Amino acid sequence: EKWGSVAETQTYLKKHFSDLRFKASGFESMYPIFQEVINKALDPITLVEKTETCWITDTTGHKFLDASGAYGVNCFGYTKSKEFLAAGQKVADEVGPCLGPLHPCVRENIELLLKLYNKEEVSFHMSGTEAIMSAVYQARFHTQKNVVAVFQGTYHGWWDGVMQGAGNDRFVGDCLILKDQCDQSLEALKARSSDIAALLVNPISGFGWKNATTNKLDTPKVDAGVESIEKFKKWLLKVRQTCTEAGIPLIYDETWAFHLGIGGAQELYGIQPDLLVLGKSLGGGHSCGAVLGPTRLMERRDPDRPMRVNFVVGTFKGNPVAMGAMNAVLKYVSSPEGRKASDNFRDRVATWLKDCNKTLESKDLPIRVNAHRTTWCISYKQHSIFNFLLMYYLRDAGLIMAWVGTGKMIFNMEFSAEDFKSLTDIIVRAATSFKEDGWWFPDGKPVNKLPLVLGPTWAFFQRKAKETFASLSASLPPSAPPAAAAAAA
Repeated sequence: EKWGSVAETQTYLKKHFSDLRFKASGFESMYPIFQEVINKALDPITLVEKTETCWITDTTGHKFLDASGAYGVNCFGYTKSKEFLAAGQKVADEVGPCLGPLHPCVRENIELLLKLYNKEEVSFHMSGTEAIMSAVYQARFHTQKNVVAVFQGTYHGWWDGVMQGAGNDRFVGDCLILKDQCDQSLEALKARSSDIAALLVNPISGFGWKNATTNKLDTPKVDAGVESIEKFKKWLLKVRQTCTEAGIPLIYDETWAFHLGIGGAQELYGIQPDLLVLGKSLGGGHSCGAVLGPTRLMERRDPDRPMRVNFVVGTFKGNPVAMGAMNAVLKYVSSPEGRKASDNFRDRVATWLKDCNKTLESKDLPIRVNAHRTTWCISYKQHSIFNFLLMYYLRDAGLIMAWVGTGKMIFNMEFSAEDFKSLTDIIVRAATSFKEDGWWFPDGKPVNKLPLVLGPTWAFFQRKAKETFASLSASLPPSAPPAAAAAAA
């Protein structure tokens, strides 16, 4: 009844919009055995009518506090983002879709980026994923090596050259996946240095929210926050030293631009990469990506071999509307006003973190929040295979999240002290209802997943064996005896 008026549109979108259907499937937020029944019963697709500061109003008139961060694009809040978009539109109104000739703001963007991140050159791209592809391509070109190394569990866009796990159906022989924060991985880098063109690192993973996912049946310990960041800093220093000694270019995948602070990972950790990839909020609401680095890794031509080039280009690399919005973003983050806003927001988050956890403890609710600047998550203190359902209770209580549920959520910098109070109230109401409905129980224990995995796997192979036998039987001449069909199978 509450969402009935949008049900038809939700059904239509899931039928005809494959990207949305996949994200809405719960693949990233719940264990596979629950997905079919949950997808039939619950639909978290939101049809938005308007936005203001950090609030969303949907087409039914319901208001939601936005903890999705627009997948990281909305770092600064809807008010600022609309200003950035308006600045981009002003440039577009002047020159239209003029590509090739460049608007003067492109030079300003380059100057501001190089000053902010202490690099020599920039290349612009149409998305963070494309920028990652470019950075890897450039590293391979200049090192004349093929293997790119990544750390297990990190996400570097949907490109199958670096995609890990179930999202990649292709065997990737030139991508080396290493265990994160493990000294043996450093030894592997040294041992394979003659093959490795680059190492990709995702600095935002230092927050420690990797284990906060609810798409598992157990309840892992989550150590997210300042302590995790300090631990990651020590690890990153060893990574930097190893890459320097082994001659491996270090690439920061910081498509989550500005979420770790105005100066990003370089400022937070005090450790410089060789190549830096930016995206998301850099475009002020427009799709964009950027790669920054030294000339030795950015040059597209081989000076000794004129016909050997690194053909990395893009139609929209100087897109006026995106460059105009980016210009407004970079001027803002480079100003005292932008720096002050970022620091004040950091302090508000720290205050909320203490207050919210104190409230959760006083209400005897078995969850806690973890946060640093814009990144935050919920950690569970009570074993339950149904923890993923809390995201639906939160949604019903008025919170918008990304499709990964409570494992990765994002503030924007417009969250005020009052907004944080509203957030605490939403979490408490949702968690209280969740507890009263019996999804947490005192004797909850970790689940033995082996039967749940072996059962469907055995059924799958049995079904495939029957299909193969039937196919072979159909291909044999009618006169062939049953024994011959069985032998062929």
